[in-house]
Amino acid sequence: MKHTLMLLFSTFWLHSNACHLHNCSTSIDAHTVIQYDGVQVAELFAQFQEAISLSESNNPVDVVVIDPGHGGNDKGCSGVNSREKIITLEISKKLKALIEDQLPSIDVLLTRERDKFVSLKKRAALANEKKADIFISIHCNYLRNTPKFRGSETFVLGTDPDDLVSEALAIRENSSITFESSYESTYDGFDPYSPESFIMFSMFQNLHLDNSIILAQLVDNELVNATKVPSHGVKQGAFVVLKETNMPSILVEAGYLSNEIDEKLLLSTNGQNAIGHAILNAIQAYKSNLE
Repeated sequence: MKHTLMLLFSTFWLHSNACHLHNCSTSIDAHTVIQYDGVQVAELFAQFQEAISLSESNNPVDVVVIDPGHGGNDKGCSGVNSREKIITLEISKKLKALIEDQLPSIDVLLTRERDKFVSLKKRAALANEKKADIFISIHCNYLRNTPKFRGSETFVLGTDPDDLVSEALAIRENSSITFESSYESTYDGFDPYSPESFIMFSMFQNLHLDNSIILAQLVDNELVNATKVPSHGVKQGAFVVLKETNMPSILVEAGYLSNEIDEKLLLSTNGQNAIGHAILNAIQAYKSNLE
């Protein structure tokens, strides 16, 4: 079963940088969150398993690509004592080691192995070229002037025109393309700061949204269990790196560097290991239900 979902991306107000939002709220309306409880996830799995049976294929999870967000001159967000590009790399390396140890049949690749800049296009291209079965992009979040706001969020491709916080976050993450010398031609004229550019996402066909939602919900649940960090749920975001991939893909915002508690967790070895174990458990559950 493959759903071709037409994602209509409406024209909406976009701020130039999520770190400079003045109207960020410490609450997120329920309608901006895609929530799937255990019954709904089970139903989706049943649909996939039926489709797999009908097509006589087993859709194994053989290749996983982990994408440490930012890198090099693209530093991402910065907390009091932290830089996003460093934390995402450390978490990704730990996750890679865990998968290799616990799921040795899976081939695990990182989009970057060190502190270097890699374009969003090349990150997605690696996953596509290696025929990855899962793509997971690791990030940290930040909100200016909201030091008490904390928690994790997991994104799949899409948009909610009423969720300005998520759209501003997508702008910030997509702004990584501006570190590329010819990004306008590389991304067919896409401007991460222009509301008009997001119309380019209109009618985009995503064949892997259901799979992505399942994986995202599993990661979201495991992160809460492993880290006790509050979750803001599974959401949709207009992230270029997710649009460019040809497999189930999610983007994980592991916590807020603008929050003292989250920052300490993200900087600590124990915290990074807990996040890695959480994502590993989600991959194991996803793999066992699809194979």
